[in-house]
Amino acid sequence: MPEDANTDYFGPIDDNYFPNMYDVLLTDVNSKDLHEEISELLKAKYLSYSPASEFKEVYGIIYGKHNRIFVSLPVKVKRQAKNVHFLVDTGSPSTYICEEVYESLKATIRNTSSPRSVLINNKATHVFLPPVNSHFTGVNVLEWII
Repeated sequence: MPEDANTDYFGPIDDNYFPNMYDVLLTDVNSKDLHEEISELLKAKYLSYSPASEFKEVYGIIYGKHNRIFVSLPVKVKRQAKNVHFLVDTGSPSTYICEEVYESLKATIRNTSSPRSVLINNKATHVFLPPVNSHFTGVNVLEWII
């Protein structure tokens, strides 16, 4: 098979992808789970102040009936860092942070379809707000490029 810059192992790459069109069927996890059970399992209270801006090692869990992987990472906007729990999604084309995180960090959302630059584990990352009608509006999704 000839190598093509616009093809990966799973087929053609769509250069016209819009982050506000992505969705993941996430019916078994919600914001309450992030605040309660997932916080307890990750040993980090969701949206609590994070004394570290970078973790050298990251602890993760497998959660729920669909065995979803979650990690907690510091997210920093301006000078404030908070512990944010992320669903690790190897199929996600972007990283998404929910509106509750923005509010907790006192960050404004200027344009819901444009990315915002934040520090996740001290790495500059472009993040989007989950699409309005998606199944994950209250959950944060971490894109994982392998």
